[in-house]
Amino acid sequence: MNNSNLQLSLARTSTDGAVAPDELSRAKRELLQAEVRLAKARASAAAAEIDIKVLGARLKALAK
Repeated sequence: MNNSNLQLSLARTSTDGAVAPDELSRAKRELLQAEVRLAKARASAAAAEIDIKVLGARLKALAK
């Protein structure tokens, strides 16, 4: 969700802070989706770090 969507969602809340149930469900779903994207990104970063270590070791072995 981009920042403009977040601002729009916040603007839909009433002045007393009450949020419609469908807005709450949507916010929870979007949060879960963001957490999944973050987990995937972390896994990709970890895989890239392992690749770098393996390739670095291979380069050192070939350079000997």
